[in-house]
Amino acid sequence: MKRRRRALMCAGRLALAGLAAALAFSAGAAGPHDAPVQGTASPGLLGGLLTESRVLYPLQVGSWMAVAEHRYPEQYLGVSVRYIDNRKQRWIDLYFYPAGLQTPEALALVAASERDGIAEAARQGGRATDLGALEPVALERGAAAGGPVPGWRLGLSYPDERLASAMLLFTQEMYLVKARASAAQPPASVASLQRELQVFMESVAAQLRIASTGACWLPARTGIAAALPGEDQVLASYRDPGREVSAVVVGDRVLVAEAEAERAPQLAVQLTQALYPGCVAPELIEPEVPRPLREIRIEYRRAAGDAPDVRTPRAGSLRAPSRGTG
Repeated sequence: MKRRRRALMCAGRLALAGLAAALAFSAGAAGPHDAPVQGTASPGLLGGLLTESRVLYPLQVGSWMAVAEHRYPEQYLGVSVRYIDNRKQRWIDLYFYPAGLQTPEALALVAASERDGIAEAARQGGRATDLGALEPVALERGAAAGGPVPGWRLGLSYPDERLASAMLLFTQEMYLVKARASAAQPPASVASLQRELQVFMESVAAQLRIASTGACWLPARTGIAAALPGEDQVLASYRDPGREVSAVVVGDRVLVAEAEAERAPQLAVQLTQALYPGCVAPELIEPEVPRPLREIRIEYRRAAGDAPDVRTPRAGSLRAPSRGTG
């Protein structure tokens, strides 16, 4: 993979994608006192990049048990799962937002937008807030799960309510994953809550599986070209060492050099994996669901106002859906 070129071109593409993700991220609910900031989603979520997703998340993380799922009316606000630790009488809300392609720079913008959104929600609600600084973190999930995951965390408190709070977010397979937790202060402190949330998210990151399909599946749009376009027109390119470029991504399709026509399907898959991690062919979207995990099925084809997807409960206690695994 021609990594330097890919990084430059992907960063240029993400100037818009990162902004859109930041707007959607700040709109997510962060806790019992925070209401989603309403926004306007563009037609065709992420331009049709994702049409379906399957999110497999752990039902138990240490002493935390998943007790409820919730889908937000606006699809770009994603879904959330509430975890409860009955021993400590505390909760953690875990959010999954469709985000598309992400870079470290875009994730930093999203984290800053989330901090601003928390501050604004507190201001609108008349709540005194002591906001900490955003801090970069590396979530240790083990070599078998792919090594450390970069993320951002934030500690804050609501002094008048004697409430400590924490937020942590990272990206995985074209989704933003965020957790929020709050607890009485004392016995909790902002620092202790941040540590607890990071341990929780390291376990989530190690077990979480997300697969999606849609326009991200580039092999569905692969063509052969007598001459490949110049570098200023491509999002990504593939080049074997010491050889000319074999394939490029232009817009929503892959163009393969005539000399590499036989390898076109394989090259398109490799470019898809590099640009859109977690994207699979439509016929491979249905996963096996191991016992420790639960599946959330998401379809983005439905227009606003249509009937909800009844295969997963909208909210409330976890229960078997009418079809599938939820």
